[in-house]
Amino acid sequence: MPKQMLLIFAHPDDESFALGGTIAKYADQGVTITLVTATKGEAGKVAGICKPEELGQIREKELQRAAEVLGIEKVIFLGYRDKEVPIAPPLEILEKLVRIIRDVRPQVIITFGADGSSGHRDHRAMHHFTKAAIQFAKEPIELEWGIPFALPRLCYVRPGWRLSADKLQEADYKISISPWADRKWKAILEHHTQQGSRLKFEGLAERQKQNYLSQEYFQSDLVLSAFPGKGKDLFQDLERVED
Repeated sequence: MPKQMLLIFAHPDDESFALGGTIAKYADQGVTITLVTATKGEAGKVAGICKPEELGQIREKELQRAAEVLGIEKVIFLGYRDKEVPIAPPLEILEKLVRIIRDVRPQVIITFGADGSSGHRDHRAMHHFTKAAIQFAKEPIELEWGIPFALPRLCYVRPGWRLSADKLQEADYKISISPWADRKWKAILEHHTQQGSRLKFEGLAERQKQNYLSQEYFQSDLVLSAFPGKGKDLFQDLERVED
C-alpha cells in the first residue's frame, strides 16, 4: 500500500517550524502527506502587516505556499477560530477528525504532545482531540463516518530547541533532516506574518540552531499505536501492516 502520513495541528506554521524537515524528507520518499489545521491563525499579531480581519486569509495562503515547498499533498482546514479550539464542539471536531483518519488511513499520525510543545491552549486541545479521534476511528460505530481503522503508529513532535540534552536522547525517533534543512527554512520563510517566531530562532545559541536544522525528534505513543517503536524511520517495521 502507498505510505500515508497524516499531520494534525492547530495553526498555519506549526508544520514548518515543528517538523518541516521531516515532512520534506518523507515527501521526497514518495509518502503522501495530508495536513489538518484546526484554525487559520486569525487571532495572531498583525504588527502592521495587514488589517486584523485579513490575517486569517493571509495565513491560509502562507500555509498553502509552505505546503507546496515541503511537498504536502493536501491541506484541510477544520474551520475553528484561533485561540478557541478548546471550546470547539467536541463531538463535531471528533467527527471531522474521525472521517479524515478513516479516509486517509495513514500508517503514521503526528500531532503535538500533551504539553502542546509551547503550552498553547490550541496545541494542547488538538493533542487530546486527536487521541480521542484515533480511539473512535477504530471502533465499529457511526459507520457513515467511514470504515473503522486502527492506527499503526502515533507520534508526538518534540521541538528540539525546547529540550535539554538528556531529553533529546530520550526521544524515540531522531530524524536526520540536514539534506532538507534549506526546504524547511524556505517553508518557514513563507510564513511572512510569523516574524516573531523567526526572531526567537535567531536568538538561539549556535549549537541549538545547528541542531534545529539537522535533527527532529518524536515520541511514540505506546497506548494508541498498534505498532509503537523507536529508531530513525517513522515508518520502520510498518511495511507489513495490512489494512
